[in-house]
Amino acid sequence: MDNALGYKYSYIEVDLRQIRENIRHIQEATDCGIIPVVKSNAWGQGTVPVARMLFEKAGFDVVAVAHVSEAAEIREAGFRDQTIMLLSGMPFHAIPYAVKYDLMMMVYNCETVERLSSEVRKAGLERFPIQIKIDTGFHRIGVPPEKLDELLDAIEAAGNLEIAGVCSHYADSYNPDSEKTPEQYELFKKMVAHVKARGITPRYISIGCSPDIDRPDEISTHMRVGWGYIAYTPAGYLADYHGNRPSLTLRAFITDMHELKAGDSLGYSNVVLDKPATTATISIGYGDGLYRPSTMHGGPLLIRGQYAHYLDECMDQTIIDVTGIDCKVGDEVTIYGKDKYSDAYLTPTEVSKYADGNSTILQLYLTDRIARIYVDEN
Repeated sequence: MDNALGYKYSYIEVDLRQIRENIRHIQEATDCGIIPVVKSNAWGQGTVPVARMLFEKAGFDVVAVAHVSEAAEIREAGFRDQTIMLLSGMPFHAIPYAVKYDLMMMVYNCETVERLSSEVRKAGLERFPIQIKIDTGFHRIGVPPEKLDELLDAIEAAGNLEIAGVCSHYADSYNPDSEKTPEQYELFKKMVAHVKARGITPRYISIGCSPDIDRPDEISTHMRVGWGYIAYTPAGYLADYHGNRPSLTLRAFITDMHELKAGDSLGYSNVVLDKPATTATISIGYGDGLYRPSTMHGGPLLIRGQYAHYLDECMDQTIIDVTGIDCKVGDEVTIYGKDKYSDAYLTPTEVSKYADGNSTILQLYLTDRIARIYVDEN
């Protein structure tokens, strides 16, 4: 492990086998094709390594990201022929790079059509694939239904844009009792039928994402799946999600220990102990992406199969309470995931209860100061 870490002070262990198993479970649960999403550094697990596994071992020829910068990493790693979708709104200055890297943009207003068409001409291309985003009720980005014909007319007039996909996004997917979701679905069906009536046959039709796997859908060809395969953690009504399991473990190291007495204070926050305690300093802080709201509310972590709790977090180091735990300088601590020394497991869901309840966000803050170690057959 020391050689793999080099000079890094903490590490993420990514189980690529588990990611593939999660995908297999999802594929068995739906008749739709899957578009794996690898945005935000693949939820902290590494854009290129995860994309490489999806292309080379999981058999995919398409992935989705949010930003051009993420797609550029994949292209520059040598993946030139696969389809890469962009799922977010794009500022105009980035459009030339979407053309340069051959990325399937979402198009949702006439201004974007005009700018994109111009860049396609400059690049000397006759046709460029796009995906229409329809606003069925999320009201983030998307063409309103009443302006769909105007957008289609602009695309047709441009002469060099080819509609390869039509998509939308549910606003309330994580609520199984939502009344809005069925309304959005019916509107989406109507808009897709309208597009097809104009002689357009999109290859990709999608509205659902990870929590919609079990939702009846007779119109979509694909589902965009991110959280469900790569950042899954059991929570709420999705606690038993087709047998999927988390694929990420985050660990750091004990670098110092202290025996303190009641009344002693510690850290920048001047935490005052109300009883004697054994404290340990660990080699990770909010500068590495350790989520400060959970640490400052005394959230848990694992050491040798036992729970420890945070006392104070600094930018590069964090102080924890290890009273009663048989540990020493040099031991590894598990921020969440599988304990290094036992079968104990701490889910991001449990950690997130000490913050805002959003378990996915814990992985999105993890920086490049943390090493990524990939576990696979080799």
